[in-house]
Amino acid sequence: MPPKKEIDLKNLDLTHIYTPEEIEYINNHLKTRINFENGRLLPIPQSPIANEAVVHEISRQLGNWNVETGQNGIVTTSQGGYNFSVKGQRKIRAPHIAFIPENIYNSLSKTQLLTFFGQPFTPIFVTEVVNVSKEAILNEVDIRFKNDYFATGTSVKLGWLIDPRNHMIWTYEKDDDENVTRQKRKWEDLDGGNILPGFTLDIEFVEKIISQKYDEDELLIEEVKENEDKESEHQTSEKDLGLI
Repeated sequence: MPPKKEIDLKNLDLTHIYTPEEIEYINNHLKTRINFENGRLLPIPQSPIANEAVVHEISRQLGNWNVETGQNGIVTTSQGGYNFSVKGQRKIRAPHIAFIPENIYNSLSKTQLLTFFGQPFTPIFVTEVVNVSKEAILNEVDIRFKNDYFATGTSVKLGWLIDPRNHMIWTYEKDDDENVTRQKRKWEDLDGGNILPGFTLDIEFVEKIISQKYDEDELLIEEVKENEDKESEHQTSEKDLGLI
């Protein structure tokens, strides 16, 4: 159903709260899907190629396990959005990697499969690949895991936060009483436990992707420049929107 008010797709308003019908219209007419939270647009930064290569490698291993062990579930990556609508808040999230068991996927209606309407559903496993060298970034991702992915009412039982650049891993687990625990792990193979029975992430293949030698000083300069460019773009966007 088209929205009652015409939407200018070339000038979407980051401050406007869109209706579900408008959200669906926007996603249907753009070449890429947009993330929304309570009707507001969420900007999605592009990922460096090494990070995306790690995402692909983890999803490849997970996909192989899915087929070889006859799980017949569904593996999605960062374009696969889920409706994490809990506690009255509408949140569309796309984890870097996620897994849905066969029984859940087969139970979904056409509306759930092809739109973000219908009864919300979530995966049982999620992974984020993030450079969390700064405490503020770790805190931000930690809140996303606990408040979105592992919120009361979601199906997520296991989550991995993997920082390949700094060789750091955190695991998140939810028990039957909806309690969530986070644990820092060594940079070594990860066991899927009872949630992904028989699956072990071979960290050696991830290591090969990020083991290329590079100049640390050059990398630091590029990171500083990248942060400055992002800050400049952010201020420009706010100025254009009349926020500053």
